[in-house]
Amino acid sequence: MIMRNDRHILPLSKNKAMEGIIDDEIVVVQYSPRLERRGFGKRRKDNVILHPVEAVYLALRRELSILLRNKVLKIPEIFSWAIDVIPEFSEYYFAYEDLRERGHKIKIKDKYLEAKKTFLPLSERKEISIPELYRLRKKMGELTLAIVDGESDVTYYNLIFPDLYGCQKEKISRFAGYFIRDRVITENKQIFSKFFYGNEKNDIVSLSLVESLYLSEKGFMDVYVNNKAISRSELNELGKKIEYNFEDRYQVYKNLKNRNFSVKTGFKFGSDFRVYDEIKGIEDLPHSKYLISVVGDEKMPLYQIAGSVRLAQNVRKKMIFAFKERGEINYLLIEWVKV
Repeated sequence: MIMRNDRHILPLSKNKAMEGIIDDEIVVVQYSPRLERRGFGKRRKDNVILHPVEAVYLALRRELSILLRNKVLKIPEIFSWAIDVIPEFSEYYFAYEDLRERGHKIKIKDKYLEAKKTFLPLSERKEISIPELYRLRKKMGELTLAIVDGESDVTYYNLIFPDLYGCQKEKISRFAGYFIRDRVITENKQIFSKFFYGNEKNDIVSLSLVESLYLSEKGFMDVYVNNKAISRSELNELGKKIEYNFEDRYQVYKNLKNRNFSVKTGFKFGSDFRVYDEIKGIEDLPHSKYLISVVGDEKMPLYQIAGSVRLAQNVRKKMIFAFKERGEINYLLIEWVKV
């Protein structure tokens, strides 16, 4: 342990930098009302205890000289000490600095930066799963990611539990569909024109396997292979053989339909589905409101997650990640925000 040096600690002044003494994983300075007003550190009797992030911030502004064993450290030496104390120091520091420069008073609590919002600094290279982010959001009540890129710029993303319900109502008469290699076709054009299932070309509507299984399970469509009707379980097995992650994607699709949404493929937007609150007919299609990506517990770099979010917002949609856990479908909306 690095023991505190007993030399005199100078108070903060506008003309001369304070002196701070490294004491293991903190920096100790003499108490100053100005330092307290600005929201730095924690008071301990006649001293103020600075977190390494706070100490480096003040040192870079020439407001603080940091000493170790009577030696004033240079900036690279200060960073080396701070990184030894906190391996993820860089992202914490640059997020803290950015928020300070934007006028926020920040308190550092464990791995979070606390202001009017709670921020979690993370590197763009950090690999994390959507279920992990979901659990963090649930634990904190509210949470904003402060993602620090390779050039030390910071971008902010809110984690939100969406109120996810649409207004779509459907009453569909029973009809026939025919399985053709990797999809189902039908001559029931109304299923597209009125309810926006599939896609119509030359008087034939092509339905995805996810749509087909849902329509079959609801009792709206009988599916035939070589003029022989097949069961829902047989159609499900075909879907699993043909499409990647078919079961999870179907469970999310079904859940969204049960929430009264109209659900279409999101392929053109790099997602699994795009979602409409309500479709009254294809003559007057509204904009889809959400993009839905179905994920598991695999980790992915934050720059990949951020890329999906920014793409969605560029086309005036919100990005939602869906995953199945303990038999339930959970949704996490991630959106870019200004702070």
